[in-house]
Amino acid sequence: MTALLCAFASGAGFYFSTDLGTFWPLAWLAPIPVLWLAFGPARGWTAFLAAWAAGVIGGLNLLPAYAGTLPASVLVLAILGPGLYFAASVMGARLVARRLSPLAGMVAFAALWTMFDYLAAQGPNGAALSPAYSQVGMPFLIQGASVFGLWIVTFAIGFFAAGGAMALATKRSVPAILAIALVLANAGYGTWRIVTAPKTPVVHVGLGADDALADASFKADEKTALGAVAAYADAARTLAAQGASLIVFPEKVAILEPEWREAAKAELVTVAHVTQTMIVIGFDDRGTERQNNALIFFGNGTSPQLYTKRRLVPGLESAFVPGQASYMLSSRTAVAICKDMDFPAMLRTDARLHPTLFAVPAWDFGKDRRWHARLAIMRGVENGFAVARSAKEGLLTLSDAYGHVIAEKSSESGGMVTLVGDLPRGLGATLYARVGDAFAWICAGLSLLLLGAALLAPRRP
Repeated sequence: MTALLCAFASGAGFYFSTDLGTFWPLAWLAPIPVLWLAFGPARGWTAFLAAWAAGVIGGLNLLPAYAGTLPASVLVLAILGPGLYFAASVMGARLVARRLSPLAGMVAFAALWTMFDYLAAQGPNGAALSPAYSQVGMPFLIQGASVFGLWIVTFAIGFFAAGGAMALATKRSVPAILAIALVLANAGYGTWRIVTAPKTPVVHVGLGADDALADASFKADEKTALGAVAAYADAARTLAAQGASLIVFPEKVAILEPEWREAAKAELVTVAHVTQTMIVIGFDDRGTERQNNALIFFGNGTSPQLYTKRRLVPGLESAFVPGQASYMLSSRTAVAICKDMDFPAMLRTDARLHPTLFAVPAWDFGKDRRWHARLAIMRGVENGFAVARSAKEGLLTLSDAYGHVIAEKSSESGGMVTLVGDLPRGLGATLYARVGDAFAWICAGLSLLLLGAALLAPRRP
């Protein structure tokens, strides 16, 4: 009964804080019940099953957004996988704590959880399921990502939870004091970085999305496609009249077949030239190869350019050919599409070009809108760039390089939804962009070192 209560308590904490959950404080507390169980006298298999069950319960909050949309195999792995590596982290920490010391057990849990978080990010969904995104709503808690990537946020959450659980299990205050000290240090650094941030040039950005034009994303006929293009051209005129110089629309707003591709481009070329704006808009482009493209139109009337989405949604975009190259203008404005922003390593490679602003056409699944927007915001903090993200069935979001949401609006308000805001560019450089995932590798090495030492050490009373 105790194990069941711990599993449900931790699972509820994950459910309401991580992935599609939004109540960020619970992420710090969620692991504590099952860690307390594991650090206590419970049997190993009991602690393992409780921890795995907690992770699975937390992952069930993905179902409202993706059930019936994503392939069942993809969804099952997304729910069971994180729970399994959370349980493995709990059991590794239990072993280290019993064989070495309580403090070593705390470090082991944080390091193991971070290591598994990093390893999971190498899969087809990138780092989308990391618990670190739960803290994006509190920018002063995620500034460490500019130094060590989102992995430092996972480590901090893990160390705090392990400290709280160890304090309860041993009835000693030292573990809790150490855990609180790390959180305060993290928050202190984040506050300092935000307060001392230099002023940077501001871009007047316009975003727009119309969920009512959904048919254009699926119907391959000229009238439907050009009708959608005309609607977005009108929105561009409206946004330009409100002062926008950069306009970002969603991905796959229409299907482009060779028969009407040039007609669609011609209208947007004219609008960009007349309004003297840069327009970034996404299409299901069916030329010699089917690609998920973002077309970029310029105010000076030069030929439009394109960027091809590099990371495709497993099971839903199998018919598309992925792109191979990043895209950035001389103004240091870069372009990515939706799921591209789920991959820290790829975006860090782009960051070596020092982009200061990313324009991101996107298409979300309605109920995942806030979660998916958080992933893009974290990439900006990691690499020092602002993000202008326009999503169908999602959010129109302007966020700066420190994770502050400058402006935000839901696309589900009906009709063409528009948003204009002044977005400061980032500096285009962070320590993380230079050192990469060194902290994740340190956690991996530390995990193996502690586990090895624990296996060789004699059993403690």
